[in-house]
Amino acid sequence: MGIVEKNSTYIIGIDLGTSNSVIAVYQKGRAEILKVDDGRSTLPSVVSIVDNETTLVGKQARSRLLLDPDNTVSSIKREIGGAWKKEFPNRPGKEYTATDISAEILSKLITGAQQTSMDILQGTPRYAVICIPANFDDNQKNATIEAAKLARLEVVSLIEEPVAAAIAYALEKEREQTILIYDLGGGTFDVSILRVDSTGDGLSKFKIFAKEGVQKLGGDDFDYEIMKIASERFKQASGIDLLDLKKDQGIAKKALRDAQQKLKDKAETAKCELTESKTARIDIPNLIKDESGKVHNLEIEIDRTEFNEAIGPLLLQSKEAVEKALTNSKLTIDDVSRIILVGGSTRVPLVREMLTEMFGKEPYSDINPDTVVAAGAATFAATLSVPDDPDVKPQIKETLVVDNIVTLALGIETRDRRFNVIIPKGGEIPNDKPLCISKEYSTQRDNQTEMRISVYQSADTKDFVNDDGVTCIGEFLITKIPAKLKGEEKVTITFELDQQNLLKVKAEATSGVGGSLEINRS
Repeated sequence: MGIVEKNSTYIIGIDLGTSNSVIAVYQKGRAEILKVDDGRSTLPSVVSIVDNETTLVGKQARSRLLLDPDNTVSSIKREIGGAWKKEFPNRPGKEYTATDISAEILSKLITGAQQTSMDILQGTPRYAVICIPANFDDNQKNATIEAAKLARLEVVSLIEEPVAAAIAYALEKEREQTILIYDLGGGTFDVSILRVDSTGDGLSKFKIFAKEGVQKLGGDDFDYEIMKIASERFKQASGIDLLDLKKDQGIAKKALRDAQQKLKDKAETAKCELTESKTARIDIPNLIKDESGKVHNLEIEIDRTEFNEAIGPLLLQSKEAVEKALTNSKLTIDDVSRIILVGGSTRVPLVREMLTEMFGKEPYSDINPDTVVAAGAATFAATLSVPDDPDVKPQIKETLVVDNIVTLALGIETRDRRFNVIIPKGGEIPNDKPLCISKEYSTQRDNQTEMRISVYQSADTKDFVNDDGVTCIGEFLITKIPAKLKGEEKVTITFELDQQNLLKVKAEATSGVGGSLEINRS
């Protein structure tokens, strides 16, 4: 008789972050952050391929960013749902996607939590609530769900990171407030405005008014600004441009990449130092050799003023998103009771200074920005039922999250590559059923039995599908259309968005002749 693996009866909460990931579980009336990596509560979201048998994830992998950058990957969250692929030199013949790398991180979270917290979990975690940025598109959401499957997890629900943070904040004590969640992590930025009510009437309520974001904005970009400052000074002293791989400098690309990786590591350290101090030093001995064989060192000092000037335009993007969220919510700055900071990059002093100037009051900081999202996800998980196990009841019965805003405009490609919006951004999804919009299309030629539609999403109003910020989330092929003369047969296509903004497409022939249509997504 074989050994049967016992599944935990808890639904875990996971913050799958750009820089760090966190796992939590709700137990005995509170969210517990689980240790996963050498006793730490945060796992660096870094994966390193050592050989055909060994894959490192977390702190050990991060230490290899300098030693073996060609076989080590970080910040993969920025690529999930996209076309990123990589074959590692240490594991030839196998191509990895961003989904595969994310699955490795999730697997490490699970095994790490089991090793340190089996007394809490009482089995292998199988079910999860996973946090995602508010502006993730359909591709990114489905890729996250697929990564969980590869890690042997079933996603009971996705939850947007600002919403998770709001839940953790609101259930900390009784509150009735309008709050703004400013979530700036390693790679993405989100802002959400919510009404929270946990004042003891037996039902905790969370109503989302607006959400905006910037797909690629975070601590990684701050690091790169420091790299640019350091690289420019190094260029003035040595004549070598560390960030230019295309220019003929008589230096091998591998040497330049290795130097870039050393600089990136020191830039991140300098960023953290500038959070606490007015200045930070970057010292890298033996950084690179020039074509004559001369070894060049890097020794510079960066002050906070210079750093603030460099990242100011980046933070302006987040400020514009905050202003847009306020406009869309039909609220003013004076309507916001509290600003909640989420994400490690909110420790940068200029973030607090900008928000204090904007709102006329300091942001709230009595929560841990690194772990609050996972804590909120675990708390939300405690309100859900464990699938296929009716004997396990939700730990929290009285929480209602009304998150029914269409996050991204959804539409199709029409003639001349135009973006025809079917479901506009900011619309409302019913609380108890998906939002359904149906459109009727005629056949374009005699005996046409197939129809292909390309579906796109965008965070902003765009005219064409090839404009920046417009993403194709699926090609749908409709088959078994009854063969008739051009224009005689019509096909009704229904676009359906559920409460998690996940898309389903259905189709039927208007005539009802020829049986049901088939629709395949590629």
